[in-house]
Order: sequence, then C-alpha cells, then structure tokens
Amino acid sequence: MRKASGTTASLRKRLLLQLALPLLVLFAIGGAITSWAARHYADRIYDRWLYDSAQSLAQQVRLTGGVAALNLPRIAQEMFEWDAEDHIYFRVQGSDSGVIAGSDVPTHGRNEQQHYNYRYFDAEYDGVPVRWVVVSSPLPPRGEAVTIVVGETTHKRDRLAEEILLTVWVPQLVLLVIAGWIAYRAIFEQTGMLHALSKSLRDISYRKLRAVSGENMPAEMQPLIEALNATIARLDSAALAHRSFIANAAHQLRTPLTALNLQAEQAMHCESPDEMRAAIARLQASVHRATRLANQLLLLSRAEPDAQSGANRTRTDLYELAFDTARNWVPNAVAAGIDLGFDETSDHAVAEIDAALVAEAINNLLDNALKYCPPHARVTVSVRRLPDPTVVVEDTGPGIPVAERSRVVQRFYRGDNASEGGTGLGLAIANEIALAHSGQFVIGDSAGGGARFEIHLPAA
Repeated sequence: MRKASGTTASLRKRLLLQLALPLLVLFAIGGAITSWAARHYADRIYDRWLYDSAQSLAQQVRLTGGVAALNLPRIAQEMFEWDAEDHIYFRVQGSDSGVIAGSDVPTHGRNEQQHYNYRYFDAEYDGVPVRWVVVSSPLPPRGEAVTIVVGETTHKRDRLAEEILLTVWVPQLVLLVIAGWIAYRAIFEQTGMLHALSKSLRDISYRKLRAVSGENMPAEMQPLIEALNATIARLDSAALAHRSFIANAAHQLRTPLTALNLQAEQAMHCESPDEMRAAIARLQASVHRATRLANQLLLLSRAEPDAQSGANRTRTDLYELAFDTARNWVPNAVAAGIDLGFDETSDHAVAEIDAALVAEAINNLLDNALKYCPPHARVTVSVRRLPDPTVVVEDTGPGIPVAERSRVVQRFYRGDNASEGGTGLGLAIANEIALAHSGQFVIGDSAGGGARFEIHLPAA
C-alpha cells in the first residue's frame, strides 16, 4: 500500500527506535564501564604481584664483605624470571654499590603512579609493552638505599581483562536482546489496539452510525474513544436532522407541485379567454409559492451553523442595516394597511456579521408580521444594546402564545392561524441565522400586546 502524502513513519517503528537507541546507548556505556573495571582490577591483581616480587628481591639483598650483593642462587633467579606466558625483567641497584643484579631496564615511563615507597609505570622493553614497579628499600646496617625494578609483559593481565569483559558482556547482550524482544512484543500488542479501533471505525456505515466500544482499551485511549463517540453522535444527529429535513422538504414541495399540475390541467381545459386568464393567474400564484419555498430552503441550508465559514462577515452598523431592510417593506405594509415604522432613537450598534444573512432574518420577521397582523396594526423595527447588539421587530398583532414559542422556530411548523402562503420556515431561518452568528433568537410579548422578536448578535 502506498503511504499517503504527508504521513510519517509508523508508530511502532517510532516507538522501537525511541526504545532501541537508549538501550544501545546504555549498553555502550555499560560496556565502557565494564572495560574500565576489567582493566582496573586486572592491573590491581598483577600490580600487587609485581610489588610482592620486588619486595622478595629486596629481602635477598645482603652486605657481603662490606659490599651489597643479591643473595639469590642462580636456580632461584631462573625460577623468579620464569613464566609460561609472560617475560619477567628485573634490576637491583644500590645507591653506593651500583648495579647489583639484573639487566639494564627503564626506571621511568608512562602513566606513573607514585605510592609511599614504590611506583608503577608503563614502558616498552624489547619492543613489547611491559608493566613496571620500582621499590626503594634501605639496606641495614649501613643505610645504603637499594632500588629494585621488576617488570612483566602484559599478556596475562590482558587475557584476564578479556575474560572479565566476556563474562559481563555476554549476559548483558543476552539481556539486551531479551529486553528488545519484550519491548517489541509490548509495542506490537498495544499498538494492535489502534488497529482494532481503526477496524471498528471502518465497519461503521453512514447508514447506521454507532458508538465505538472502549472495552479492553487502555486508559490513555479512552479520551480519544470518547471524542470519537461524541463526533459520531453529532454526525448521527446531523444525519437524522438532514434526513428529516429532506423528508419535510419533499413533503412541503409536493403540495405546490401538485397544485401546479392541477392548475396546468385546468388551464388546458379552459374554453374561454377569461377562464384561461384566471387559470394562468392561479398557476402563477402556485409557481410563486413553490419558488418562495425553494428560496427559503436554500436560505435555510446557507444559514446552518456548520455552513458558516466567516469569510463573508464584516463589521456592520445594525442601525443602517435594519433601516434599509425595513424601508423595502413599506409598499407591502401600505398595501396591507399596516403602519410600519423604524425607531429613530435606536442605537448604532456594530456587530461582526454576514450582513446579507441578517438582512434575510429581518425580512422573514417583517414578512411574518405583515402576514399575521390585522389592518391598522403597528410594526416597529429598532436596534438596541441589551447589552449585546440586538435587532428588535415588534407588533401589535395577535402575538404568539407561550406554549407555541418553542415550536414556531422548528422547521416547517405552522400553527393553527398559519397563512395560506406560509412555508413554516420564516422564524426557523431567523433562529438559525442567530445561532450561526453565536447569537440568540428570543420571542416575547411587545408593549402593544403583540409579538416581540429579538435577534441578539455578538458585538464586533
């Protein structure tokens, strides 16, 4: 499967790398410490042997005829120098007597370590590395200082250090492999839960959304599962709302379309021009109602909060917007015998809104007021700070009962006093537009006994 563009390495690989690198670093650090410890203790063991050998030679130095001499038989000297793996070198020298025994060996070198009456150092001899010790000892009774130098090649101590390293490194390497395998299995099993979760999501159909089971999932994944289930619940609610909306829209459109079909059939059977004109007028009215319903449906879909992008929102003076919108309804109000006015004491409240949508909400409120108010009623438009910017449309009509107020904002709901040309969407659209702007749509009683509609909007 081709890896999607922009994706990173798998979680398993990332976790394995993040665990493997520290484990390897720890193994390397442990190996370095073990190497140092192996060399240190190997040197201590054989350095102690060198010191004891030098002390043994010092005890064999005697005064013979007033001259310092090494009282060591040849066979004993050969035994001292013999070793199955390393070469032994020595020299005994007095401060007054000069070289007493042994060969010409170095007395200084690298890595010198000074102690009370002896010191260690490293120096090559005959082209091979040798570890040396120098011991100073007074020779009684004259007080002559005797210096004993003993050296040994490093084969045994190197081999001992290697054995210690192998003894420690092999178990560490085995433990590292076991720890890596355990980590791999743990990561594989735990990330397998993510695959199980993704499989559960793939099995969900848009026709039947259901919650994801969090059984046997770790606690760290529970917030993710809860967020997924909350999203699925919202999708299910939205899908249900859309299905209901489509069903209601189809039902509402069926009536004007059926009327259009009947009006067309009647027009076809008209015999006189007057009957034809009357049928066409009825047909035109049905077309107008169907067009208005379609326009309302389109406006409702645009007003939904999920459809808002914020790109069309600007700082708008609600005073100017409400005044211009209300002015366009004056001819309709005059024709209906209704007194439509704008309160000039309104506030100049500025809000960040989609001006076209808010204007449509005001249009729907005014259309609703003109339809349901009787002749000679008053309809007043104003803008207030309550304390947020609010557009108010109130009338002196019949009003809306308290029990009906929560239902009239539902889509396609029409009360008992609904007008023939209504769609049941006007107040629902006003409510959706207010919610889309993170505002509120409030229905109350006006001072004149009619209905009062408030569109609360957030201040800019």
